[in-house]
Amino acid sequence: MRVIAVANHKGGCAKTTTSIHFAAVLAFLQKKVLLIDLDPQGHSTCGLGITPEDSPASLAELLRQGPHREPNLSLFLCAIEKNFQMIPTYGSLRELEEEWTGIPGCEYRLKEMLTYIESKIPELDFVILDSPPNLGMLTLNGLQACDEVIIPIEPSFFSLHGLAKISETLTRVNARRETPADIFALMTLFDSKNRFAEEVREEVRTHFKDRMFRTAVHENVLLREAAGAGQSVVRYAPHSDAFSDFFHLAIEYLDKEWERCLASGGLGWPQNSHRGYGPKRVTGGILFQLSIKDARWVEIAGDFNHWIPEPLVLSHENGLWQKIIPASDGAYRYKFIVDGEWQIDPHQPGLKPNAFGTFDSYLEIRG
Repeated sequence: MRVIAVANHKGGCAKTTTSIHFAAVLAFLQKKVLLIDLDPQGHSTCGLGITPEDSPASLAELLRQGPHREPNLSLFLCAIEKNFQMIPTYGSLRELEEEWTGIPGCEYRLKEMLTYIESKIPELDFVILDSPPNLGMLTLNGLQACDEVIIPIEPSFFSLHGLAKISETLTRVNARRETPADIFALMTLFDSKNRFAEEVREEVRTHFKDRMFRTAVHENVLLREAAGAGQSVVRYAPHSDAFSDFFHLAIEYLDKEWERCLASGGLGWPQNSHRGYGPKRVTGGILFQLSIKDARWVEIAGDFNHWIPEPLVLSHENGLWQKIIPASDGAYRYKFIVDGEWQIDPHQPGLKPNAFGTFDSYLEIRG
Protein backbone atom coordinates (compact mmCIF):
# COMPACT_ATOMS: atom_id res chain seq x y z
CA MET A 1 0.00 0.00 0.00
CA ARG A 2 1.36 3.38 -1.06
CA VAL A 3 0.19 6.56 0.69
CA ILE A 4 0.16 9.73 -1.41
CA ALA A 5 -0.45 13.13 0.18
CA VAL A 6 -1.76 15.84 -2.14
CA ALA A 7 -0.59 18.92 -0.27
CA ASN A 8 -0.05 22.64 -0.65
CA HIS A 9 -0.38 25.24 2.06
CA LYS A 10 -2.30 27.63 -0.22
CA GLY A 11 -5.81 27.31 -1.56
CA GLY A 12 -6.96 27.64 -5.15
CA CYS A 13 -4.39 25.23 -6.60
CA ALA A 14 -6.85 22.40 -7.48
CA LYS A 15 -5.65 20.23 -4.61
CA THR A 16 -9.06 18.65 -3.99
CA THR A 17 -9.75 18.35 -7.72
CA THR A 18 -6.45 16.50 -8.11
CA SER A 19 -7.14 14.22 -5.14
CA ILE A 20 -10.60 13.19 -6.32
CA HIS A 21 -9.89 12.55 -9.99
CA PHE A 22 -6.40 11.09 -9.57
CA ALA A 23 -7.86 8.57 -7.10
CA ALA A 24 -10.80 7.83 -9.41
CA VAL A 25 -8.60 7.18 -12.45
CA LEU A 26 -6.25 4.94 -10.47
CA ALA A 27 -9.36 2.94 -9.53
CA PHE A 28 -10.42 2.95 -13.19
CA LEU A 29 -7.02 1.37 -13.94
CA GLN A 30 -7.95 -1.52 -11.62
CA LYS A 31 -6.18 -0.24 -8.50
CA LYS A 32 -7.79 -0.55 -5.09
CA VAL A 33 -7.91 3.06 -3.88
CA LEU A 34 -8.94 4.77 -0.66
CA LEU A 35 -9.38 8.55 -0.61
CA ILE A 36 -9.19 10.20 2.82
CA ASP A 37 -10.57 13.71 3.20
CA LEU A 38 -8.07 15.26 5.62
CA ASP A 39 -9.41 18.79 5.12
CA PRO A 40 -11.89 20.05 7.80
CA GLN A 41 -13.73 21.92 5.03
CA GLY A 42 -14.70 18.52 3.62
CA HIS A 43 -14.32 19.54 -0.02
CA SER A 44 -13.52 16.02 -1.28
CA THR A 45 -16.50 14.71 0.65
CA CYS A 46 -18.74 17.38 -0.86
CA GLY A 47 -17.19 17.00 -4.31
CA LEU A 48 -18.17 13.33 -4.37
CA GLY A 49 -21.68 13.99 -3.14
CA ILE A 50 -21.27 12.41 0.30
CA THR A 51 -23.43 13.77 3.13
CA PRO A 52 -23.83 12.84 6.82
CA GLU A 53 -27.02 11.06 5.81
CA ASP A 54 -24.96 8.77 3.57
CA SER A 55 -22.26 8.15 6.16
CA PRO A 56 -22.63 9.71 9.62
CA ALA A 57 -19.27 8.26 10.72
CA SER A 58 -16.33 10.37 9.57
CA LEU A 59 -12.56 10.64 9.82
CA ALA A 60 -12.66 12.59 13.08
CA GLU A 61 -14.49 9.78 14.88
CA LEU A 62 -12.12 7.20 13.39
CA LEU A 63 -9.03 9.08 14.57
CA ARG A 64 -10.55 9.67 18.01
CA GLN A 65 -11.06 5.93 18.44
CA GLY A 66 -7.51 5.17 17.39
CA PRO A 67 -6.21 1.80 16.14
CA HIS A 68 -5.90 0.31 19.62
CA ARG A 69 -9.69 0.24 19.99
CA GLU A 70 -9.91 -1.67 16.67
CA PRO A 71 -12.72 0.36 15.11
CA ASN A 72 -15.12 -1.27 12.65
CA LEU A 73 -13.82 0.22 9.38
CA SER A 74 -16.97 -0.65 7.45
CA LEU A 75 -18.76 2.12 9.36
CA PHE A 76 -16.36 4.73 7.98
CA LEU A 77 -15.91 3.62 4.36
CA CYS A 78 -18.08 5.01 1.58
CA ALA A 79 -18.11 3.17 -1.76
CA ILE A 80 -17.75 5.71 -4.58
CA GLU A 81 -17.10 3.60 -7.68
CA LYS A 82 -15.62 0.21 -8.45
CA ASN A 83 -12.29 -0.15 -6.60
CA PHE A 84 -12.77 3.35 -5.11
CA GLN A 85 -13.71 4.08 -1.50
CA MET A 86 -13.35 7.12 0.71
CA ILE A 87 -13.40 8.12 4.37
CA PRO A 88 -15.37 11.38 4.50
CA THR A 89 -14.99 14.30 6.86
CA TYR A 90 -17.27 16.93 8.27
CA GLY A 91 -16.73 19.96 10.52
CA SER A 92 -15.79 17.88 13.57
CA LEU A 93 -12.30 17.35 12.15
CA ARG A 94 -11.42 20.96 12.96
CA GLU A 95 -12.32 20.33 16.60
CA LEU A 96 -10.06 17.29 16.64
CA GLU A 97 -7.13 19.37 15.36
CA GLU A 98 -7.67 21.80 18.21
CA GLU A 99 -7.75 18.92 20.72
CA TRP A 100 -4.38 17.73 19.46
CA THR A 101 -2.67 21.08 20.02
CA GLY A 102 0.28 20.68 22.36
CA ILE A 103 -0.06 16.90 22.72
CA PRO A 104 3.29 15.13 22.10
CA GLY A 105 3.27 12.58 19.29
CA CYS A 106 -0.12 13.58 17.88
CA GLU A 107 1.46 14.16 14.44
CA TYR A 108 1.68 10.35 14.10
CA ARG A 109 -2.00 9.57 14.78
CA LEU A 110 -2.91 9.19 11.10
CA LYS A 111 0.14 7.04 10.40
CA GLU A 112 -0.89 4.66 13.19
CA MET A 113 -4.41 4.48 11.81
CA LEU A 114 -3.16 3.76 8.27
CA THR A 115 -1.06 0.89 9.60
CA TYR A 116 -4.24 -0.51 11.13
CA ILE A 117 -6.22 0.03 7.90
CA GLU A 118 -3.55 -1.82 5.91
CA SER A 119 -3.74 -4.76 8.30
CA LYS A 120 -7.51 -4.97 7.84
CA ILE A 121 -7.63 -4.19 4.09
CA PRO A 122 -4.37 -5.68 2.72
CA GLU A 123 -5.63 -5.53 -0.87
CA LEU A 124 -5.46 -1.72 -0.90
CA ASP A 125 -3.00 -0.39 -3.49
CA PHE A 126 -3.14 3.34 -2.79
CA VAL A 127 -4.35 5.77 -0.16
CA ILE A 128 -4.78 9.37 -1.35
CA LEU A 129 -4.79 12.11 1.30
CA ASP A 130 -6.54 15.37 0.42
CA SER A 131 -4.69 17.71 2.80
CA PRO A 132 -5.90 21.05 4.22
CA PRO A 133 -4.73 24.32 2.59
CA ASN A 134 -2.41 25.13 5.50
CA LEU A 135 0.57 23.70 7.34
CA GLY A 136 -1.27 22.77 10.52
CA MET A 137 -1.40 19.55 12.54
CA LEU A 138 -3.61 17.66 10.08
CA THR A 139 -1.28 18.44 7.17
CA LEU A 140 1.67 17.40 9.33
CA ASN A 141 -0.10 14.10 10.04
CA GLY A 142 -0.44 13.53 6.31
CA LEU A 143 3.21 14.36 5.63
CA GLN A 144 4.37 11.98 8.36
CA ALA A 145 2.15 9.17 7.10
CA CYS A 146 2.76 9.37 3.34
CA ASP A 147 5.26 7.71 1.04
CA GLU A 148 4.99 10.49 -1.54
CA VAL A 149 3.81 14.08 -1.74
CA ILE A 150 2.25 15.61 -4.84
CA ILE A 151 2.27 19.42 -4.77
CA PRO A 152 -0.36 20.91 -7.10
CA ILE A 153 0.88 24.24 -8.46
CA GLU A 154 -1.32 26.60 -10.45
CA PRO A 155 0.41 29.10 -12.77
CA SER A 156 0.39 32.26 -10.65
CA PHE A 157 2.87 34.57 -8.97
CA PHE A 158 1.60 33.52 -5.55
CA SER A 159 2.21 29.85 -6.24
CA LEU A 160 5.86 30.56 -7.02
CA HIS A 161 6.11 32.74 -3.93
CA GLY A 162 4.81 29.88 -1.78
CA LEU A 163 7.07 27.18 -3.18
CA ALA A 164 9.90 28.10 -0.83
CA LYS A 165 7.63 27.74 2.19
CA ILE A 166 6.19 24.35 1.30
CA SER A 167 9.67 23.10 0.27
CA GLU A 168 11.09 24.22 3.60
CA THR A 169 8.33 22.41 5.48
CA LEU A 170 8.82 19.20 3.51
CA THR A 171 12.59 19.34 4.05
CA ARG A 172 12.03 19.72 7.80
CA VAL A 173 9.55 16.84 7.92
CA ASN A 174 11.80 14.56 5.85
CA ALA A 175 14.71 15.25 8.19
CA ARG A 176 12.68 13.67 11.01
CA ARG A 177 11.58 10.62 9.01
CA GLU A 178 13.45 7.34 8.84
CA THR A 179 12.63 7.12 5.11
CA PRO A 180 12.13 10.50 3.41
CA ALA A 181 8.96 10.98 1.37
CA ASP A 182 9.38 11.47 -2.38
CA ILE A 183 8.17 14.90 -3.53
CA PHE A 184 6.64 15.65 -6.94
CA ALA A 185 5.22 18.81 -8.50
CA LEU A 186 2.12 18.88 -10.70
CA MET A 187 1.00 21.83 -12.82
CA THR A 188 -2.75 22.42 -12.44
CA LEU A 189 -5.29 24.86 -13.88
CA PHE A 190 -2.91 25.06 -16.82
CA ASP A 191 -3.50 26.99 -20.04
CA SER A 192 -0.92 26.09 -22.68
CA LYS A 193 -1.85 29.19 -24.71
CA ASN A 194 -0.95 31.49 -21.84
CA ARG A 195 2.64 32.70 -22.02
CA PHE A 196 2.84 33.39 -18.29
CA ALA A 197 1.63 29.86 -17.54
CA GLU A 198 4.48 28.48 -19.65
CA GLU A 199 6.97 30.69 -17.81
CA VAL A 200 5.70 29.45 -14.46
CA ARG A 201 5.99 25.84 -15.64
CA GLU A 202 9.61 26.40 -16.66
CA GLU A 203 10.35 27.98 -13.29
CA VAL A 204 8.79 25.02 -11.47
CA ARG A 205 10.69 22.57 -13.70
CA THR A 206 13.95 24.34 -12.83
CA HIS A 207 13.18 23.86 -9.15
CA PHE A 208 11.90 20.23 -9.24
CA LYS A 209 13.75 18.88 -12.32
CA ASP A 210 12.75 15.22 -12.86
CA ARG A 211 10.45 15.42 -9.83
CA MET A 212 7.94 17.38 -11.88
CA PHE A 213 5.21 15.50 -13.73
CA ARG A 214 5.30 15.98 -17.48
CA THR A 215 1.52 15.77 -17.46
CA ALA A 216 -0.33 19.00 -16.67
CA VAL A 217 -3.96 19.25 -15.57
CA HIS A 218 -5.59 21.89 -17.75
CA GLU A 219 -8.28 24.36 -16.81
CA ASN A 220 -11.57 22.69 -17.77
CA VAL A 221 -15.13 23.63 -16.94
CA LEU A 222 -16.08 19.93 -16.85
CA LEU A 223 -14.11 19.52 -13.62
CA ARG A 224 -16.26 22.16 -11.93
CA GLU A 225 -19.39 20.57 -13.36
CA ALA A 226 -18.33 17.15 -12.07
CA ALA A 227 -17.88 18.60 -8.57
CA GLY A 228 -21.34 20.15 -8.78
CA ALA A 229 -22.76 16.77 -9.78
CA GLY A 230 -20.91 15.02 -6.93
CA GLN A 231 -19.07 12.72 -9.35
CA SER A 232 -15.55 11.95 -10.47
CA VAL A 233 -14.53 12.72 -14.04
CA VAL A 234 -14.48 8.95 -14.68
CA ARG A 235 -18.23 8.86 -14.26
CA TYR A 236 -19.17 12.38 -15.34
CA ALA A 237 -17.08 12.83 -18.50
CA PRO A 238 -15.10 9.67 -19.36
CA HIS A 239 -14.42 10.74 -22.96
CA SER A 240 -13.32 14.30 -22.21
CA ASP A 241 -9.98 16.09 -22.26
CA ALA A 242 -10.36 16.45 -18.49
CA PHE A 243 -10.46 12.66 -18.11
CA SER A 244 -7.50 12.37 -20.49
CA ASP A 245 -5.38 14.67 -18.30
CA PHE A 246 -5.92 12.55 -15.21
CA PHE A 247 -5.59 9.31 -17.16
CA HIS A 248 -2.14 10.39 -18.38
CA LEU A 249 -1.21 11.59 -14.90
CA ALA A 250 -2.09 8.18 -13.46
CA ILE A 251 -0.14 6.37 -16.19
CA GLU A 252 2.88 8.61 -15.60
CA TYR A 253 2.69 8.00 -11.87
CA LEU A 254 2.47 4.24 -12.35
CA ASP A 255 5.49 4.45 -14.65
CA LYS A 256 7.40 6.05 -11.79
CA GLU A 257 6.20 3.27 -9.49
CA TRP A 258 7.48 0.71 -11.99
CA GLU A 259 10.89 2.42 -12.11
CA ARG A 260 11.05 2.39 -8.32
CA CYS A 261 10.28 -1.33 -8.19
CA LEU A 262 12.77 -2.05 -10.94
CA ALA A 263 15.53 -0.18 -9.10
CA SER A 264 14.84 -2.17 -5.93
CA GLY A 265 14.62 -5.51 -7.75
CA GLY A 266 10.98 -5.78 -6.76
CA LEU A 267 9.61 -6.91 -10.12
CA GLY A 268 11.15 -10.35 -10.06
CA TRP A 269 12.99 -10.18 -13.39
CA PRO A 270 15.86 -8.24 -15.00
CA GLN A 271 15.02 -5.41 -17.39
CA ASN A 272 16.32 -7.16 -20.52
CA SER A 273 15.33 -10.79 -20.10
CA HIS A 274 14.50 -12.05 -23.60
CA ARG A 275 13.71 -15.75 -23.24
CA GLY A 276 11.76 -16.47 -26.39
CA TYR A 277 8.35 -15.63 -24.96
CA GLY A 278 7.85 -12.44 -26.98
CA PRO A 279 4.69 -11.60 -28.96
CA LYS A 280 3.81 -13.95 -31.80
CA ARG A 281 1.36 -13.66 -34.67
CA VAL A 282 -1.24 -16.43 -34.45
CA THR A 283 -4.67 -17.18 -35.85
CA GLY A 284 -7.00 -14.58 -34.40
CA GLY A 285 -4.46 -11.89 -33.63
CA ILE A 286 -1.27 -11.52 -31.58
CA LEU A 287 -0.28 -13.88 -28.78
CA PHE A 288 1.29 -11.94 -25.90
CA GLN A 289 3.19 -13.90 -23.27
CA LEU A 290 4.92 -13.11 -20.01
CA SER A 291 6.94 -15.58 -17.99
CA ILE A 292 7.01 -14.42 -14.37
CA LYS A 293 6.76 -16.45 -11.20
CA ASP A 294 4.74 -15.51 -8.10
CA ALA A 295 2.57 -12.92 -9.86
CA ARG A 296 -1.01 -12.73 -8.57
CA TRP A 297 -2.42 -11.25 -11.77
CA VAL A 298 -1.15 -9.91 -15.09
CA GLU A 299 -2.82 -7.55 -17.57
CA ILE A 300 -1.88 -5.90 -20.85
CA ALA A 301 -2.72 -2.45 -22.21
CA GLY A 302 -1.67 -0.78 -25.43
CA ASP A 303 -2.64 0.94 -28.64
CA PHE A 304 -4.61 -2.14 -29.69
CA ASN A 305 -7.12 -1.83 -26.79
CA HIS A 306 -7.07 1.94 -26.17
CA TRP A 307 -4.81 1.37 -23.15
CA ILE A 308 -7.59 -0.27 -21.17
CA PRO A 309 -6.04 -3.18 -19.21
CA GLU A 310 -7.14 -6.71 -20.17
CA PRO A 311 -6.27 -9.79 -18.07
CA LEU A 312 -3.90 -12.50 -19.24
CA VAL A 313 -4.53 -16.15 -18.39
CA LEU A 314 -2.10 -18.22 -16.34
CA SER A 315 -1.47 -21.15 -18.67
CA HIS A 316 1.37 -22.90 -16.85
CA GLU A 317 2.14 -23.48 -13.18
CA ASN A 318 5.67 -22.19 -13.74
CA GLY A 319 4.27 -18.70 -14.35
CA LEU A 320 3.53 -18.37 -18.08
CA TRP A 321 0.75 -15.84 -18.68
CA GLN A 322 -0.84 -15.58 -22.14
CA LYS A 323 -3.46 -13.56 -24.04
CA ILE A 324 -4.47 -13.39 -27.72
CA ILE A 325 -5.31 -9.81 -28.70
CA PRO A 326 -7.29 -9.36 -31.93
CA ALA A 327 -5.15 -6.93 -33.91
CA SER A 328 -4.41 -6.30 -37.58
CA ASP A 329 -1.06 -5.44 -39.14
CA GLY A 330 0.48 -2.29 -37.76
CA ALA A 331 2.76 -0.79 -35.13
CA TYR A 332 1.77 -0.94 -31.47
CA ARG A 333 3.00 0.37 -28.15
CA TYR A 334 2.02 -1.62 -25.06
CA LYS A 335 2.86 -2.52 -21.48
CA PHE A 336 2.14 -5.29 -19.03
CA ILE A 337 0.60 -4.63 -15.62
CA VAL A 338 1.90 -7.12 -13.05
CA ASP A 339 0.15 -6.99 -9.66
CA GLY A 340 -0.67 -3.38 -10.41
CA GLU A 341 2.80 -2.33 -11.61
CA TRP A 342 3.10 -1.04 -15.19
CA GLN A 343 6.20 -2.41 -16.92
CA ILE A 344 7.73 -3.12 -20.29
CA ASP A 345 7.75 -6.58 -21.86
CA PRO A 346 11.06 -8.20 -20.80
CA HIS A 347 10.77 -10.62 -23.74
CA GLN A 348 10.43 -7.92 -26.42
CA PRO A 349 13.57 -5.87 -27.20
CA GLY A 350 11.69 -3.15 -29.10
CA LEU A 351 11.18 0.04 -27.06
CA LYS A 352 9.90 3.53 -27.82
CA PRO A 353 10.17 6.60 -25.57
CA ASN A 354 6.81 7.98 -24.45
CA ALA A 355 5.57 11.42 -23.43
CA PHE A 356 6.34 10.72 -19.78
CA GLY A 357 10.10 10.31 -20.19
CA THR A 358 9.99 6.52 -19.89
CA PHE A 359 9.56 3.69 -22.41
CA ASP A 360 6.82 1.55 -23.89
CA SER A 361 7.35 -1.86 -25.46
CA TYR A 362 7.06 -1.55 -29.23
CA LEU A 363 5.89 -4.13 -31.77
CA GLU A 364 5.46 -4.05 -35.53
CA ILE A 365 3.26 -6.66 -37.21
CA ARG A 366 3.48 -6.84 -40.98
CA GLY A 367 1.89 -9.30 -43.39
